Amino acid sequence: MTLLWIPLEALQPHPENSNRMPPHLMEKLKAHIERTGLYEPLVVRPMGHDAAGGDLKSEISDLRCRYQILNGHHRAEVLRGLGHTRARCDVWEVDDDEARLLLATLNRLEGRDDPSARARLVARLAKGRTAEELARLLPEPPDAVERLLRLAQPPPEPLTPEAMAPIARPMTFFLADEQYALIREALREVTRDAGEPQPAATRPKRADALERLALWYLESRGLR
Repeated sequence: MTLLWIPLEALQPHPENSNRMPPHLMEKLKAHIERTGLYEPLVVRPMGHDAAGGDLKSEISDLRCRYQILNGHHRAEVLRGLGHTRARCDVWEVDDDEARLLLATLNRLEGRDDPSARARLVARLAKGRTAEELARLLPEPPDAVERLLRLAQPPPEPLTPEAMAPIARPMTFFLADEQYALIREALREVTRDAGEPQPAATRPKRADALERLALWYLESRGLR
Protein backbone atom coordinates (compact mmCIF):
# COMPACT_ATOMS: atom_id res chain seq x y z
CA MET A 1 0.00 0.00 0.00
CA THR A 2 1.56 3.32 -1.12
CA LEU A 3 0.23 6.86 -0.71
CA LEU A 4 0.78 8.98 -3.84
CA TRP A 5 -0.37 12.16 -5.56
CA ILE A 6 -1.53 10.89 -8.95
CA PRO A 7 -2.60 13.00 -11.96
CA LEU A 8 -6.36 12.80 -12.44
CA GLU A 9 -5.70 12.10 -16.11
CA ALA A 10 -4.06 8.84 -15.08
CA LEU A 11 -7.11 7.68 -13.10
CA GLN A 12 -9.83 5.67 -14.76
CA PRO A 13 -13.09 4.46 -13.17
CA HIS A 14 -13.70 0.78 -12.67
CA PRO A 15 -16.19 -0.27 -15.37
CA GLU A 16 -18.13 -2.42 -12.89
CA ASN A 17 -18.57 0.25 -10.23
CA SER A 18 -22.22 0.20 -9.10
CA ASN A 19 -22.13 2.92 -6.43
CA ARG A 20 -24.07 6.10 -7.25
CA MET A 21 -24.28 9.24 -5.11
CA PRO A 22 -27.43 11.39 -5.31
CA PRO A 23 -26.88 14.82 -6.91
CA HIS A 24 -27.64 16.76 -3.70
CA LEU A 25 -24.94 14.82 -1.83
CA MET A 26 -22.50 15.34 -4.70
CA GLU A 27 -23.08 19.08 -4.31
CA LYS A 28 -22.33 18.86 -0.58
CA LEU A 29 -19.18 16.82 -1.25
CA LYS A 30 -18.12 19.43 -3.78
CA ALA A 31 -18.78 22.27 -1.33
CA HIS A 32 -16.78 20.48 1.38
CA ILE A 33 -13.73 19.86 -0.80
CA GLU A 34 -13.91 23.37 -2.26
CA ARG A 35 -14.09 24.88 1.23
CA THR A 36 -11.43 22.76 2.96
CA GLY A 37 -9.39 21.00 0.29
CA LEU A 38 -9.63 17.88 2.47
CA TYR A 39 -10.87 14.43 1.45
CA GLU A 40 -10.16 10.76 2.07
CA PRO A 41 -7.52 9.37 -0.27
CA LEU A 42 -8.87 7.46 -3.24
CA VAL A 43 -8.12 3.73 -3.35
CA VAL A 44 -6.63 2.74 -6.72
CA ARG A 45 -4.63 -0.07 -8.28
CA PRO A 46 -1.91 0.19 -10.97
CA MET A 47 -2.98 -0.93 -14.44
CA GLY A 48 -0.61 -1.96 -17.24
CA HIS A 49 2.47 0.17 -16.61
CA ASP A 50 5.94 -0.99 -17.54
CA ALA A 51 7.64 -0.38 -14.22
CA ALA A 52 7.30 -3.82 -12.72
CA GLY A 53 9.30 -3.79 -9.54
CA GLY A 54 10.09 -0.08 -10.01
CA ASP A 55 9.56 2.79 -7.63
CA LEU A 56 5.95 3.97 -7.90
CA LYS A 57 6.84 7.33 -6.37
CA SER A 58 9.01 8.09 -9.39
CA GLU A 59 6.11 7.39 -11.74
CA ILE A 60 3.42 9.73 -10.46
CA SER A 61 3.89 12.26 -13.25
CA ASP A 62 4.14 9.67 -16.01
CA LEU A 63 0.74 9.50 -17.73
CA ARG A 64 1.71 6.15 -19.28
CA CYS A 65 1.04 4.74 -15.82
CA ARG A 66 -2.69 4.17 -15.48
CA TYR A 67 -4.57 3.52 -12.26
CA GLN A 68 -8.04 2.09 -11.79
CA ILE A 69 -10.24 3.56 -9.07
CA LEU A 70 -11.62 1.06 -6.57
CA ASN A 71 -13.00 3.56 -4.06
CA GLY A 72 -13.45 7.29 -4.62
CA HIS A 73 -15.18 7.62 -7.99
CA HIS A 74 -17.27 10.56 -6.77
CA ARG A 75 -14.28 12.29 -5.18
CA ALA A 76 -12.40 12.01 -8.47
CA GLU A 77 -15.36 13.48 -10.37
CA VAL A 78 -15.66 16.38 -7.92
CA LEU A 79 -11.90 17.08 -8.02
CA ARG A 80 -12.01 17.24 -11.81
CA GLY A 81 -14.99 19.58 -11.66
CA LEU A 82 -13.14 21.88 -9.27
CA GLY A 83 -10.13 22.08 -11.57
CA HIS A 84 -7.74 19.92 -9.54
CA THR A 85 -5.04 18.18 -11.54
CA ARG A 86 -3.99 15.54 -8.98
CA ALA A 87 -5.64 13.37 -6.34
CA ARG A 88 -4.21 11.84 -3.22
CA CYS A 89 -4.43 8.06 -3.59
CA ASP A 90 -3.69 4.84 -1.76
CA VAL A 91 -2.21 2.43 -4.31
CA TRP A 92 -3.09 -1.20 -3.66
CA GLU A 93 -1.52 -4.05 -5.61
CA VAL A 94 -4.48 -6.41 -6.20
CA ASP A 95 -5.60 -8.73 -9.00
CA ASP A 96 -8.88 -8.52 -10.91
CA ASP A 97 -10.82 -10.78 -8.54
CA GLU A 98 -9.66 -8.94 -5.43
CA ALA A 99 -10.40 -5.62 -7.17
CA ARG A 100 -14.00 -6.71 -7.74
CA LEU A 101 -14.29 -7.84 -4.13
CA LEU A 102 -13.01 -4.48 -2.88
CA LEU A 103 -15.33 -2.67 -5.29
CA ALA A 104 -18.27 -4.61 -3.85
CA THR A 105 -17.33 -3.96 -0.22
CA LEU A 106 -15.51 -0.64 0.18
CA ASN A 107 -18.50 1.36 -1.00
CA ARG A 108 -20.96 -0.62 1.14
CA LEU A 109 -19.20 -1.23 4.46
CA GLU A 110 -20.38 1.59 6.67
CA GLY A 111 -21.69 2.04 10.19
CA ARG A 112 -24.96 3.55 11.29
CA ASP A 113 -25.29 6.65 13.40
CA ASP A 114 -26.60 6.32 16.91
CA PRO A 115 -29.36 9.00 16.83
CA SER A 116 -28.58 10.38 20.29
CA ALA A 117 -24.84 10.58 19.62
CA ARG A 118 -25.46 12.13 16.20
CA ALA A 119 -27.81 14.68 17.79
CA ARG A 120 -25.18 15.66 20.38
CA LEU A 121 -22.56 16.06 17.66
CA VAL A 122 -24.85 18.23 15.52
CA ALA A 123 -25.81 20.30 18.58
CA ARG A 124 -22.13 21.06 19.23
CA LEU A 125 -21.70 22.07 15.60
CA ALA A 126 -24.77 24.31 15.89
CA LYS A 127 -22.99 26.76 18.19
CA GLY A 128 -23.10 29.98 16.19
CA ARG A 129 -24.74 28.32 13.17
CA THR A 130 -28.35 28.11 12.05
CA ALA A 131 -29.99 24.85 10.94
CA GLU A 132 -29.86 26.09 7.33
CA GLU A 133 -26.12 26.77 7.59
CA LEU A 134 -25.54 23.32 9.09
CA ALA A 135 -27.59 21.70 6.34
CA ARG A 136 -25.23 23.19 3.76
CA LEU A 137 -22.31 21.48 5.51
CA LEU A 138 -23.88 18.17 6.57
CA PRO A 139 -25.54 15.37 4.57
CA GLU A 140 -28.87 15.98 6.33
CA PRO A 141 -31.47 18.41 4.90
CA PRO A 142 -32.65 21.32 7.11
CA ASP A 143 -35.70 19.51 8.53
CA ALA A 144 -33.54 16.56 9.62
CA VAL A 145 -31.06 18.95 11.25
CA GLU A 146 -33.95 20.56 13.14
CA ARG A 147 -35.09 17.14 14.39
CA LEU A 148 -31.57 16.29 15.56
CA LEU A 149 -31.30 19.61 17.40
CA ARG A 150 -34.61 18.93 19.15
CA LEU A 151 -33.42 15.44 20.04
CA ALA A 152 -30.30 16.92 21.66
CA GLN A 153 -32.35 19.10 23.98
CA PRO A 154 -32.69 17.80 27.58
CA PRO A 155 -36.02 16.10 28.31
CA PRO A 156 -38.64 18.15 30.16
CA GLU A 157 -38.84 17.84 33.92
CA PRO A 158 -41.38 15.21 35.03
CA LEU A 159 -44.67 16.59 36.29
CA THR A 160 -45.19 16.71 40.02
CA PRO A 161 -48.19 14.84 41.46
CA GLU A 162 -49.84 18.20 42.09
CA ALA A 163 -49.43 19.20 38.45
CA MET A 164 -50.70 15.83 37.23
CA ALA A 165 -53.82 15.80 39.41
CA PRO A 166 -55.97 18.03 37.17
CA ILE A 167 -55.13 16.07 34.01
CA ALA A 168 -58.20 14.23 32.72
CA ARG A 169 -57.98 10.53 32.00
CA PRO A 170 -60.14 9.88 28.93
CA MET A 171 -61.95 6.56 28.64
CA THR A 172 -63.92 5.12 25.73
CA PHE A 173 -66.94 2.82 26.15
CA PHE A 174 -69.38 1.25 23.71
CA LEU A 175 -72.78 1.34 25.45
CA ALA A 176 -76.12 -0.30 24.93
CA ASP A 177 -79.17 1.99 25.18
CA GLU A 178 -79.91 0.79 28.73
CA GLN A 179 -76.33 1.43 29.83
CA TYR A 180 -76.36 4.87 28.22
CA ALA A 181 -79.53 5.77 30.09
CA LEU A 182 -77.95 4.62 33.35
CA ILE A 183 -74.87 6.81 32.72
CA ARG A 184 -77.02 9.84 31.99
CA GLU A 185 -79.07 9.26 35.14
CA ALA A 186 -75.99 8.88 37.33
CA LEU A 187 -74.30 11.94 35.86
CA ARG A 188 -77.45 13.97 36.32
CA GLU A 189 -77.48 13.04 40.01
CA VAL A 190 -73.79 13.61 40.74
CA THR A 191 -73.69 16.98 38.96
CA ARG A 192 -76.37 18.54 41.13
CA ASP A 193 -75.08 21.58 42.98
CA ALA A 194 -73.52 20.16 46.14
CA GLY A 195 -73.77 23.59 47.79
CA GLU A 196 -77.56 23.46 47.86
CA PRO A 197 -79.30 21.29 50.41
CA GLN A 198 -81.05 18.36 48.77
CA PRO A 199 -84.32 16.84 49.89
CA ALA A 200 -83.80 13.64 51.84
CA ALA A 201 -85.88 11.75 49.31
CA THR A 202 -83.33 12.42 46.54
CA ARG A 203 -80.32 11.04 48.40
CA PRO A 204 -81.31 7.36 48.14
CA LYS A 205 -82.03 7.87 44.44
CA ARG A 206 -78.55 9.34 43.89
CA ALA A 207 -76.87 6.59 45.91
CA ASP A 208 -78.80 3.93 44.01
CA ALA A 209 -77.79 5.38 40.62
CA LEU A 210 -74.13 5.59 41.58
CA GLU A 211 -74.16 2.08 43.00
CA ARG A 212 -75.66 0.65 39.82
CA LEU A 213 -73.12 2.59 37.73
CA ALA A 214 -70.24 1.27 39.83
CA LEU A 215 -71.51 -2.31 39.61
CA TRP A 216 -71.92 -2.09 35.85
CA TYR A 217 -68.38 -0.71 35.47
CA LEU A 218 -66.87 -3.47 37.62
CA GLU A 219 -68.73 -6.14 35.66
CA SER A 220 -67.67 -4.64 32.31
CA ARG A 221 -64.03 -4.77 33.44
CA GLY A 222 -64.32 -8.34 34.66
CA LEU A 223 -63.65 -7.26 38.24
CA ARG A 224 -66.87 -8.60 39.69
